[in-house]
Amino acid sequence: MSAASSAPATPAAPLLTTPLNALHIELGARMVPFAGYSMPVQYPAGLMAEHVHTRTAAGRMTLFILMTVAQWEREAIGERTATAMQHKAASGEYTGGEPPFGYRVADDGVRLVRVEAEQAVLAIARELRSAGLSLRTVARELDARGIRSRVARPFSPAQIRRMVA
Repeated sequence: MSAASSAPATPAAPLLTTPLNALHIELGARMVPFAGYSMPVQYPAGLMAEHVHTRTAAGRMTLFILMTVAQWEREAIGERTATAMQHKAASGEYTGGEPPFGYRVADDGVRLVRVEAEQAVLAIARELRSAGLSLRTVARELDARGIRSRVARPFSPAQIRRMVA
């Protein structure tokens, strides 16, 4: 027996009750101790009967709080997902979708690796753009040099913008 379990038990303080405690007991709620209070966790009719009454101000407030917490949880999940995806991208990991021009998915399926032929095209596009050419003119110049996209089409100005960003 450990020293902690051999210590004499101390008498528990009586639980506090909420103003609705008598009603919960009358309705047959199963009461449990929580944070020093006797609190209901379930009623004999089950969870389906424990719906929120929206005919009263208190019921509408409870529903509003539940909806607000649900909305917060959805947003928190979205924020965590976005942060995780940004971290993966910053670490050079593949986050799904088509890899950016100049890269391919490594054999491990996790990391992005450089494609040197495409990296050379990126260097040319950046050089042309830094010379002051417009996105459309850069796309035309690449096409004139016979440089095409992965799908063998001329680059669009939107593709050039993503490439040189």
